[in-house]
Amino acid sequence: MLVFFLAPKLAKAQELIEMSIAPGESLSVHSGEGVGIFSSVKNAGSFGSHPNAVVSFFGQRWTNRPSGRIADESINGNSGQGGIFRFRSAANSTQFIESQNLQANAGFTNLTIRNSGNVNLEGSDLHIRGSLNFEAGHLILNNRNAVLSENATIAGFDKDKFVVTGSATNGGFLVKNSTGQQQPDMVFPIGTDPGSYTPASVNYRGVTQDIKVRVFDNVYSKAVLGIPDNVNYVPKTWNVSFSATDPNAVIILNTQHNAGDEGANFASNRLTSFLSRYSTSTELWDNVTPTALGSGTLTSGAAIANAYLHTRTGITGLALNEYFSKSVVKVTAGIAGLRIPAGISPNNDGLNEKFIIENLKPTDKVKLDIYNRWQTLVFRDGNYKNTFDGIGNQKGLVNNELPDGTYYYILNINTEKPITGYIVINR
Repeated sequence: MLVFFLAPKLAKAQELIEMSIAPGESLSVHSGEGVGIFSSVKNAGSFGSHPNAVVSFFGQRWTNRPSGRIADESINGNSGQGGIFRFRSAANSTQFIESQNLQANAGFTNLTIRNSGNVNLEGSDLHIRGSLNFEAGHLILNNRNAVLSENATIAGFDKDKFVVTGSATNGGFLVKNSTGQQQPDMVFPIGTDPGSYTPASVNYRGVTQDIKVRVFDNVYSKAVLGIPDNVNYVPKTWNVSFSATDPNAVIILNTQHNAGDEGANFASNRLTSFLSRYSTSTELWDNVTPTALGSGTLTSGAAIANAYLHTRTGITGLALNEYFSKSVVKVTAGIAGLRIPAGISPNNDGLNEKFIIENLKPTDKVKLDIYNRWQTLVFRDGNYKNTFDGIGNQKGLVNNELPDGTYYYILNINTEKPITGYIVINR
């Protein structure tokens, strides 16, 4: 193995020494050769590699400048038929990839993560043309995208080695360029943080385009905003995104979660759970027939214990962004007969003084939560008896009149799917 830098004090060396490839300059590693780099790298020229070459990077930061590219030996120079760039750390300290070039040929031919201290992305998106392989640690997107070319593969992933998308509703995606037509299961080994592996796979039939998948924490009433329900759901939302609309596209989606992530009601009703899709037309999570639970097989190794797989088939009418969650809530015909007021006017004139839900049965168990425009809980009653008259009962609002305005409510009746809506207080 050719070593570019070796020093007895590795940490000190990483701070002070940098290997640079200037614009117009090139470096290439021949087939079967191994190279070890123990300093940071700043590539503004061309770093090439032949098939079966291995570049072991032990430095702290790899930077691809705007003029920098990583060449390979394919005919078009962009198919990833080069060597392996393996990110390693003797001290398991975090390494960084900083991309300053959005061109695909600025990305790595084949990238291997072998660092339990993880590899973080900075700058612009990361492009990988051949393969992404996990041997130890995670690839942390840090609000960037990891983009895999059309024929790129992912291997070595499991509950301890995967792509971390982050827990927020917006952030980075793991992106795969699809060939279109019938695309078999594309696995997206993702999770919100290093301790929460919740992957997905997509079987796609449609036009050629990019398919992007990420997962974030919580299940919000309006997909990416509103009040979270982490009791009747697994508190994970899978966001599947597309680069183009196709009215004839169809997907089959598989999502996998861990038992430790389940909400309280979900855990006790797991066998009647299903994969729910957010509807932009109704602004509600839908209900479908419960599906059989599969085992945690979205992994490169043996099935993961206490992990469960849900499948939803025949998903059509795809928007550019689709949201899916796992639910146990259900709706019966009896709920449809309820009459829920749009507002109240508690001004002591005897009309519309209280929030009265009509057609409830005496045996119904009703819970009502009301939130203000800042999503602060202002009223809660776990055994609601049509008593709300505009008076708060939470924290500093106990026995206080709530200001006139629009409020958001979540109404739980028995074990049915929560009913959400808005109530106007106008005295």
